[in-house]
Amino acid sequence: MPGPQVTAAEIARIAGVGRAAVSNWRRRFPDFPQPVGGTETSPTFSLAQVEGWLREQGKIAEVAPGEMLWRALVEASGDQDHAAVLAQVGEHLLHPGAGAPADPARGGPRAALLRDAARRAEEVGPDRVFEELYARYTDSAARPTATPPGPAALMTALATACGPARTVLDPSCGAGELLLAARRAGHGAEAVAGQDPDAGLARLAAVRLGFLATRGDPAEVRRADPPAAPAVAEGDALRHDAWPAAQFDAVLCNPPFNDRNWGHDELAYDPRWEYGLPPKTEGELAWVQHALAHARVGGTVAVLMPPAVASRGSGRRIRAELLRSGALRAVVGLPAGAAPPAGVALQVWLLVRPEPGAAASHVLFVDTAAHESATAAPRPGPARSAAANQAAGHAPDSRRDPDWAALAGLAVDAWRSFAADPAALAEIPGVRKAVPVIDLLDDVVDLTPAHNLPLPAGAESADVVADMRGALADALESVPQFVPDTRRAEPGAPAWRRVAIADLTRGGGVVLFRGPVRTGRGEAEFAAAAAPSGAAGTAAARVLTAADVTAGTAPSGSWPPGDEAFDRLTRIEPGDVVVPAVFTAEGTAVRVAEDADAGALLGPNLHLLRPDPGVLDAWFLAGFLAAPANTRQATYGSSIVRLDVRRFEVPLLPLDVQRGYGATFRALHRFNTALSRVGDFGARLGAGLLEGLTSGVLEPVRK
Repeated sequence: MPGPQVTAAEIARIAGVGRAAVSNWRRRFPDFPQPVGGTETSPTFSLAQVEGWLREQGKIAEVAPGEMLWRALVEASGDQDHAAVLAQVGEHLLHPGAGAPADPARGGPRAALLRDAARRAEEVGPDRVFEELYARYTDSAARPTATPPGPAALMTALATACGPARTVLDPSCGAGELLLAARRAGHGAEAVAGQDPDAGLARLAAVRLGFLATRGDPAEVRRADPPAAPAVAEGDALRHDAWPAAQFDAVLCNPPFNDRNWGHDELAYDPRWEYGLPPKTEGELAWVQHALAHARVGGTVAVLMPPAVASRGSGRRIRAELLRSGALRAVVGLPAGAAPPAGVALQVWLLVRPEPGAAASHVLFVDTAAHESATAAPRPGPARSAAANQAAGHAPDSRRDPDWAALAGLAVDAWRSFAADPAALAEIPGVRKAVPVIDLLDDVVDLTPAHNLPLPAGAESADVVADMRGALADALESVPQFVPDTRRAEPGAPAWRRVAIADLTRGGGVVLFRGPVRTGRGEAEFAAAAAPSGAAGTAAARVLTAADVTAGTAPSGSWPPGDEAFDRLTRIEPGDVVVPAVFTAEGTAVRVAEDADAGALLGPNLHLLRPDPGVLDAWFLAGFLAAPANTRQATYGSSIVRLDVRRFEVPLLPLDVQRGYGATFRALHRFNTALSRVGDFGARLGAGLLEGLTSGVLEPVRK
């Protein structure tokens, strides 16, 4: 059986070059490996032969062991889903011998994979091996739709805000993100249970929970008694409930959305439908009632819901019953895109299993999206060149991940205050409010947070407009002083000799660091890693993310204390030059680290160049790295265009000349920052004028 094969595009990715370079190698070098498959127009080559040739030519470093192990996993999976094979590897690492073929000598790629994983685990530890593989799995195109860490932490914080949840169930657990969040929470669940119809994902969830229990997680260490082993079952929880008689302190769930095949016909007389038989189009309400059936009296249920369920006519009767019974206690709106599907503002429904005959007087509504919009950092102005983006450190219309620690704190504080005394909750217009149940029981029973949190037209709008007028005028007046001084170059000036960053790194003029491209944490998790309100623990380290570089904002991510990978991350120093690894159409955002960035960790998908100040001026380097011509020659890839920072070039100029350019680039940065402020003040003034005129707070001046 032939070994793994690669296309020309994959060879280019391995070597960090463009496809044209691979075509050139095939023409120029007679010893370049010959095709072993594919077609005449799209040939494939032996991966082993290609890697050997690249090493001989000095065009590639040794392939990282983690990368080699992932390739072996893909080969061993064949047509099978990677989740099942990854789970088998995890089981083998957790319990050596588990999941191994009966005869390893005849086990083929699967047995070889397990042996390679065990050898790698002896070098770096089984936990790290599994996390590397899981990170590659989540990066793969076929990864499952999962609950991102930010919403998972928020849901867990809400479910445990008014008391610890020692037993937790997730009836649609996927790879176990919500169960992991429950175990990591401040008090930590002592026993967790999950179920998923995908056998591979169910096994994967159990393995991830097993690793969490063995890695010395702070939540685990704080307990006097070790937690019970996680129980994760395969199967459809609605049709084949693995825990039919069990009740839990908390139930967390991210159910399938818009699933009409949830079992309406065969489950029509199921005793779980205490609040009414869900229509065929309301599968989400079936999951809500299933979760309530598994909560003890007084237990909390947190369910991630699509916004349509809050107002769809077919579910009106069940929503009304949930309100009348006192089961539904709060609805928390999340920012759009917080979790798949992208662009949809999901909601967290917070329910409590009521005492028989009990009722609730109010329902809490919280709109974290409104809070996020009100507190978001100013976005850059609209029209900017690539060079302007570089100088200012951001790209136009860049968006940052939500500050999940702040949003969790907002929601948890509101829920605790509401649970203590619903009628005494202090309303924050547009953000939180306790609404009487009787006001919701109309012909619609609309539970959408934004619809129940109207923004009153306040007289302060006129003051805001006046303030913005003054701020805009001041900002406009200050812009000209930031325009950098330049002059026309003399005709016939000699062409610059240029040197590639790769050559500078070999000569010691620059040291190149790379952020953790795959760490087991996606970029959104860096922003969610800080402990939510009320959680104990040491403060997390700051992380500079790619979004921060693009937006020109302070490091917004965080890395939890005590993490094994902490010491392997790069700490940023003043004068470092940071470049994103992914190219965007707006241009290359290059950032020169200031004192405020010092000590932060370099986040994923970022390159860091640390120039020798006796050889290169940092601002000179940053300015030329952002040149559009430089960017064009350093990009590779098709659907995701990446930057090979080693291929950037800078002129060879004396240090005093470099410093002159550097000072001008720095002045250009201040100029674009001032322009960005003008754009921000102008946008806020325009929004204030529109709101004031349409609400009656402002009126036109009659001439």
